[in-house]
Amino acid sequence: MGSLKWYKRDPRAALAGMRNLTLEERGAYNTILDLIYIHDGALEDDARFLCKELNTNIRGWRRLKARLLDLGKIYIHAGHIRNERADDEVLFAQRLVKVSEMFANKRWALHNEIKHLPDGYPMQPTTRKKESLRANVVPIAKRPSEVSREELEEQFKRKRTPREEP
Repeated sequence: MGSLKWYKRDPRAALAGMRNLTLEERGAYNTILDLIYIHDGALEDDARFLCKELNTNIRGWRRLKARLLDLGKIYIHAGHIRNERADDEVLFAQRLVKVSEMFANKRWALHNEIKHLPDGYPMQPTTRKKESLRANVVPIAKRPSEVSREELEEQFKRKRTPREEP
């Protein structure tokens, strides 16, 4: 699987590009585009996997693939299904991630230099919310159903007795 979690999509360009496709071809094309982006621009040309993803049989996939290839919507390169626009978008997104990472590292390095900290990240990773809530819970000695009548009365008396002032 790839590293992209989302991709930029222009709905006007998508609708204009799919104007001459049937409903079945549009569905297959959109699914293939999503798979191409998930796999960072290069989807392996595996008929069994694609038939499963498209919920079709091998004859239906071959027909759809031939039509999309004829229209130039997809192309095959080195055993992978690709799309020209996806190639550009994936490359741009990967460059953006690298540049963002570089600037973040520079920012942390400057922060560490100013604070006279050793190299690395100055903060420790935090726990998840459930873990932090569990750590703050004080265990109950006994369940309410296990507490005797005498113990309850004793606790009630302790709460009701006035505290002596120093």
